[in-house]
Amino acid sequence: MMSTRKVLTLVLILSMLLTLMPFAPLVKAQDQKITFSIAWNFNPPPVGHFNFFVHGFLGWLCNGFVLEPLTHRFNYNGTHIPGIAINWTLAEDYSYLKVTIRQGVKWHDGEEFTTMDIYATFLLLGIKPEVYPFKFTDIKEIKIIDDYNIEFYMDKPRTSLPMAVLWHFDYVPYHQYKDIVDKILERIKETGKTPFDDPELFKDIREELLNFRPKTLIGTGPFKLSKVTESEIILEKFKDYWNGEPEIDQIIFKKVTSADVMYQMLLNGELDWYWGTPTPEQLEAFEKSGLFEIIKIIRPLGPSLVFNFKKYPLNIKEVRQAIAYAINRTELAFIEWPIGGIPETHLVGFASVYIPVYLNESFRSQYLDRWKYEYNPQKAEQLLQSLGFTKGADGIYVTPNGTRLEFTLALDGWMKPETVEALSTQLAKVGIKINVRIYETGAYYGEDGVFNTMQFDIGVIPHASPGFSFANTLVTQRMRWILHGKQNYPDIWDTPWGSVNITALSEKLREPIPEAEYHNIVSILSYVEGENLLWIPLFTRPVIILLNKQKFTGWPKDMGYWQGLASYAARGLSYLFRWHKIIPLLKLTIEATEGGTTNPAPGTYTYRKGEKVTVTAVPSEGYDFEKWVLDGKDYSTNPTVEITMDTHHTLKAVFKSKPPIMLYIGIIVIIIIIIGAIYYVYKKKK
Repeated sequence: MMSTRKVLTLVLILSMLLTLMPFAPLVKAQDQKITFSIAWNFNPPPVGHFNFFVHGFLGWLCNGFVLEPLTHRFNYNGTHIPGIAINWTLAEDYSYLKVTIRQGVKWHDGEEFTTMDIYATFLLLGIKPEVYPFKFTDIKEIKIIDDYNIEFYMDKPRTSLPMAVLWHFDYVPYHQYKDIVDKILERIKETGKTPFDDPELFKDIREELLNFRPKTLIGTGPFKLSKVTESEIILEKFKDYWNGEPEIDQIIFKKVTSADVMYQMLLNGELDWYWGTPTPEQLEAFEKSGLFEIIKIIRPLGPSLVFNFKKYPLNIKEVRQAIAYAINRTELAFIEWPIGGIPETHLVGFASVYIPVYLNESFRSQYLDRWKYEYNPQKAEQLLQSLGFTKGADGIYVTPNGTRLEFTLALDGWMKPETVEALSTQLAKVGIKINVRIYETGAYYGEDGVFNTMQFDIGVIPHASPGFSFANTLVTQRMRWILHGKQNYPDIWDTPWGSVNITALSEKLREPIPEAEYHNIVSILSYVEGENLLWIPLFTRPVIILLNKQKFTGWPKDMGYWQGLASYAARGLSYLFRWHKIIPLLKLTIEATEGGTTNPAPGTYTYRKGEKVTVTAVPSEGYDFEKWVLDGKDYSTNPTVEITMDTHHTLKAVFKSKPPIMLYIGIIVIIIIIIGAIYYVYKKKK
């Protein structure tokens, strides 16, 4: 049996503990993941893979997210922001580039990024040479000075040298491709030749590279590969990223195979980014949803008709002009892109949006009106009749030697079937018959494909800016035709400035030349295009960019930035993550039990990540504030708290009713009795 003294002492201790309980220690709330979701129709391994140099690579994972370039380039003005590369020196004639990289940049597996990684990437690219942005055979030498300095020497100056080295290519870790790179280095030592001298000397190593399948992807970007499933790819933030820990925890690529499903996911708020061309109805739904900032840009890329000059009578200028007048480019543009396709206003060989940039006012006022070729079926037939062509019984024109104006139109899907059908109908109205042939891209553009071997009468290829069109069409494609024993366009053409060699001029555009000379060459080539219609640009694509404005803020306001994403959407988007431009918007939900309110009042509020929010509990008459509960756990008993918005939070103020006055008196009496009893026991024992 416990003594009276022990009983009374225990009662007193329990009473004291009860009064101390409200002052429990603070409890940290459990974090939630901040995610950014993108739709992507990808193939998971083993079809999709992690070899950067082989078709089937899971490409969205580069472009600055996992793998990354050395800088960021603003494509609309050609400027670069230092990144991994912190400094570079470029020769005036674009024949030499020295790059200095940042020290301490880590690959996701902890290895340090050095110039050997840059050199290894170019060796691997060299044994599998690409055409764009320059020929690898133009590289004379790449010299590693030390771990942080590297030099590029070119046999032939290229204006694209800094863009290619600093931004166009992402870099892979030497230690992941070490076995293959070491074999290249050994072959260089044996032969004295590099892949840039003679790629064919490395043909066997190229096959090994093509068959290589890394188990994962190792990059230096702000996110590292976490998981790949059949339905999504998850990237986790790389806390040791050289430019600081990312603001967003995860990037999730959700596999979406249907455009309709993707649009519904956007409207449900399941996706945070979209770049594409919706239907008018879908665009209206996006506008009404209030979920997105909507950016509208022009992508200066669209289909052009190219003529086989070997095919009579397509080698006659008036026939090509008749075709131009017979085509309603506005109708085709809106069939292809109902939200507002942009018809080419002038047929000068490149996207009309660039005309004010590349052609001066004097040139435009003197020549441009001649090259509008506005829809005029009557003029088209007049041109054909002026050549002595007559209509046959079926309404198709026939040349004086009996050749029907019936041509094959070959393409690889650059236009929708409805657009192609409309084009055929337009030409049929003026007595020209088109037989459409649609090919897979590989069969069309492959080395021995339909286009390169000129197995067409009229072909469809993309057109873009002057630099892209002249370099790609008049140089790259022309050289491929020559290699296949084909000779399409004549070299020499008459202009008001004398006879010119269009191939030589086009090739010169790829070299470093003064700006005035560049614009002069573009003007001459535009004249040849407008007067002779070597190809006919049809229309350009409108692009809608959707940005989730309810989850993120900080989207750039500069339209030049967004227009620069016209052809590099993924690479341009990653800049926002790499340089912490977009900030998550986080929700703070404030609640209160009966007996009080809060300041700010109960409700849901949105704050930028990192923002600190002060909240005060305000009890009603007859109530006391008891405690705060943050995300389901007791947090504090202080009536005023400061919440750091590091994730979404729910903060609840808990109030309790005050006991009646008689209860307080009773408690005081009990305490006095307890104290008196203790004192009595103590005195009695003495």
